[in-house]
Amino acid sequence: MSEPQVDALPTPSDDEAVTAGPIPPYTHDPERLPALATLVDAACDGATDPHDVALRVDELSPQIDPLTSRSEKMVLFHTFMYLLEVTTPDQARVDARLEPLDGPSLLPVALRDATEAMRTLWLGLAEHVRHPMARARCWDIVFTLTLLRNRRTSAEQAINAYLEASKPPTSRRHRGDGLVRAWVLARRVSLNDTTTSNAIHEAMKTLAAEGVDQGDPYPAMTVLAALISPGRTRSECVDPDVDTLLDRAVLAYSQAHIISGFAALVRRRAGEGSERAEQASRHEVNAMIAEADAATDPMIIRNRYSEAAAAAHTYGLADLEKRAVAGLQSAPRVTWTVSEYKITTPSRFFHAHLPGFAQASEWRQALSIWLHSTAPSGSFTANERAANRNLQASVMTRLASMVIFRDGDLPARALDGDADRLEHALVQIEQQTMEMRGRFLARALVQLQQRFGIPSQADLKAFLLQSGAAPNLAQALATAFQLYWVEEYDACCHLIVPKVEAATRALLLELNEPMYRAAVGDSVGQFPGLGSLLPLLVENDFDPDWERFLRTLLLNYGTNLRNLIAHGYADNVGPVDAALALRAAAVLVLVTNGNAAGRDAARVRQTLREPTGHRRRDGWWRRCVAALHIVRRDH
Repeated sequence: MSEPQVDALPTPSDDEAVTAGPIPPYTHDPERLPALATLVDAACDGATDPHDVALRVDELSPQIDPLTSRSEKMVLFHTFMYLLEVTTPDQARVDARLEPLDGPSLLPVALRDATEAMRTLWLGLAEHVRHPMARARCWDIVFTLTLLRNRRTSAEQAINAYLEASKPPTSRRHRGDGLVRAWVLARRVSLNDTTTSNAIHEAMKTLAAEGVDQGDPYPAMTVLAALISPGRTRSECVDPDVDTLLDRAVLAYSQAHIISGFAALVRRRAGEGSERAEQASRHEVNAMIAEADAATDPMIIRNRYSEAAAAAHTYGLADLEKRAVAGLQSAPRVTWTVSEYKITTPSRFFHAHLPGFAQASEWRQALSIWLHSTAPSGSFTANERAANRNLQASVMTRLASMVIFRDGDLPARALDGDADRLEHALVQIEQQTMEMRGRFLARALVQLQQRFGIPSQADLKAFLLQSGAAPNLAQALATAFQLYWVEEYDACCHLIVPKVEAATRALLLELNEPMYRAAVGDSVGQFPGLGSLLPLLVENDFDPDWERFLRTLLLNYGTNLRNLIAHGYADNVGPVDAALALRAAAVLVLVTNGNAAGRDAARVRQTLREPTGHRRRDGWWRRCVAALHIVRRDH
């Protein structure tokens, strides 16, 4: 390799002395290739990875004669800023390629968006540079963009260069990535050169052993994932050294997350259910339990035990699952940090949610307005838009791991992926809206009692039956209102929450929706739970705002009130939750049908589309109140 000339640095031209302003586009000059190749080789000498080369181009350019232009330095900078992206070891198919391949990308420009001048430079550099890191990069670009008609030639050149570059000072990580790329290229062009294939195989094994022995697991994991991939032909032999390396790697580390990576490779190699796979899985779960035992923070303890129990269950290790669950249940209590804030809600918000309530002249009119209020969780469409905005605005929300806890400080589930995070953000907005509107509903019920007293059960039931509801459900709703007014909030919720499911089932039976699970073998025939019934209502035109309210209030992605009551965890229910439970039951109970003759499906769907009546204030509830006034006047 020729040494850069440093004796007499040339004086830059006036154009090159000016560094401000936009860099002009690169134009190719074949006569400049030797100088640019010299600069690239000098930048590669002693570099640990291609990005290091990119950063050294500008530093070394003043030592090259003739002087390098800004546009030339920029195109060389782009050349070595491409990332060799290798699939993670947990992915079944091993792959590696230069990125970004397609746009949009500003730095570096996407390979397929490169100008013709840049492509010509890369092809020329591939034939002029001497350093293996430079040859690997340039020939790989030539192969990727098919700058030579014969792709096998460019692939072979890149493979040989990656093999030469797989030694220090190149970092172990980039040596591993380069070897996997060479392995991928050999398969891509069906390379039949046994000598080259064996060289790649042996270099990977050497790197894996080096990584395991020197405590650098990730390069070892990367190349071992390729080494255990299925062969191109059935005649390819299985190398027992690879199994030995995998077994060594599983035992070489104490960190559970590293062991998990190697154990996954052992299971893939040996097959689920094999003795080797079980040993690796046991070692993995035991490491997770050991980390939980060693932790001191209650939250970390819970997280580690929960992960260990889930892994043991997945791998069929019942004894370790029991041990992890026992540790989870006996973990020290979490000290939660509670942030309190006060919001003064203007009275106009109350009047906007329950228009006309303050002017009601008797309890029937007031209660009909209460029963005509909109979904407490708000508009599903508006809430979803707000949730999307919140996710886009918060980087931490998208990057941080999030775990949802249930009663007893036990982890319920981890948010996994964008869909889970969006659902969680949506539920948070809905719960905040429910909290505010729930207070409005509770306040209105208290005011109704204070102004008009508690109606008798007979009057309440008669009033509710005016909607045509099923008598047994109307009776339960009337009783629940009375329990609320005597401040028996627990009893109110325990009575009325199960009626939500009963009303849902009654409506679906009226629509003749197939939902009953017939008895099969030892299983008992039964109706599914509310979580399975609500989508069937939506399929029959149920208002999505109300479906979201019921889901968020009652099911486990939200407040989970239904399950808390069913399993005895709902202690000391307050007036707001009880008011929301009454509202949830009322919206469905009052659209059930007590008429033996029944209704046709179209009528039921129309009712579900507008469960609180027509949007206009002279809807069916107002007509119901008017009818009741006439009845009272006539008597």
